[in-house]
Formats: sequence, C-alpha cells, structure tokens
Amino acid sequence: MLLGALLAGQAFANAPVAAVHALAYPLGGHYHIPHGLSNSLVLPSVLEFNTSQASDLYAELADIVVGESVSGSNEAKTAAMIAALRQLIEDVNLPATLREAKVAESDLEMLARDAMLQQRLLINNPRDVNFEDALFIYRAAY
Repeated sequence: MLLGALLAGQAFANAPVAAVHALAYPLGGHYHIPHGLSNSLVLPSVLEFNTSQASDLYAELADIVVGESVSGSNEAKTAAMIAALRQLIEDVNLPATLREAKVAESDLEMLARDAMLQQRLLINNPRDVNFEDALFIYRAAY
C-alpha cells in the first residue's frame, strides 16, 4: 500500500488530477465512500465525457490498459479502454454505479454543486466542466 501511495503521489505530481477527483470528493464527504471507490464510481463516466477533447491521449493509454491489440480510431481505442475499466470494476466486485453505492438520486444536484467547488482540480480537466456537465456525469454514473 505504501508503494502504491508513493507511485500515485508521483503520478499526481506529473499529471494533476481533474474532474474524476473533483466529482469523487463530494461522494466521500457526504456518503463516506472511500476515496478510491468514489473515483472508480465516476471514472468511466468522466472519461466518456472527456472523449471529445482527449481521445488522442486516452488512445495512448488504451494501448497500455487494453493492450496493443486494440485497433481503430482514437475514439474506438478510448471506448475499448473504458470498457476494460468497467470490466475491471466488475471483476474486483466493486459497486459499478452510484445507485449500487447507495447514493440517493435526489442528491445528484447537491453533489454537482459541491463538485463545482473543486475548481483547483477542474481546471486540469481536458474539457471544461460546469454544473450541468457535472450533473450529467453523475447521472451517467448513476
């Protein structure tokens, strides 16, 4: 765990966290969901949201996450990577949706408002995120 924490810290120093963490924080704060789980709950939906602006970067990651056997456009590679992440979430038996994590659907607007307070993280996102976008992502993750 210590090695994992060290490597994560080094990664954050080189590639600042963005919308995934901004949307994860309110889940931890209001629902006491562990930070790693709260990130996994929103990661696929944030990646899908960002695809229009970051598919070239995500395609590079797809070659690592899925393997170099993935072919097609950057968008196709990105979709394959997101599918692989969703499969990993299922394989390790984590809740895959906010609903499964017992998040109330009626709280999604409150969570989106709270996520907007994390501007220091949101400015790092490859695509601008406003309140409506945050709510869209939470709904997609629900």
